[in-house]
Amino acid sequence: MKQLTFSSYEELEEFLKHKFREKAAYAGLPEKDIRQMTGYKDRAQQLWEENNCAEVIEREGEVTLDVWLDVDGKRHIKRGRPRKKTEDKLTRSLHVRLDEESFNKLERYAEDHGMDRSTAVRTILKKM
Repeated sequence: MKQLTFSSYEELEEFLKHKFREKAAYAGLPEKDIRQMTGYKDRAQQLWEENNCAEVIEREGEVTLDVWLDVDGKRHIKRGRPRKKTEDKLTRSLHVRLDEESFNKLERYAEDHGMDRSTAVRTILKKM
């Protein structure tokens, strides 16, 4: 899967135009015919409307679309969650065994502060 980020309709349309023409050239279509192709405009409009891109861009400043291949090898695009910044990604995993009392304390702390256990552990560690 690949994620693409756009901040305007024009960017999305230009991207699809480039890909559309790239595929047509790869398929061996003559340059004259490729220049006359406009199917990418319909596809851009369809994606824009299906994913409520205008609303997302207004709210978040950009829209991220996920691109993948289905079982038939066809490409699909859909709106997805914006990428996390590298510094926000959690890259380490830890499995811990706790006695009943410690586990209950952790559960209470997490519940009292409205968070899950993992977030509670990270919060407690940051306070140290």
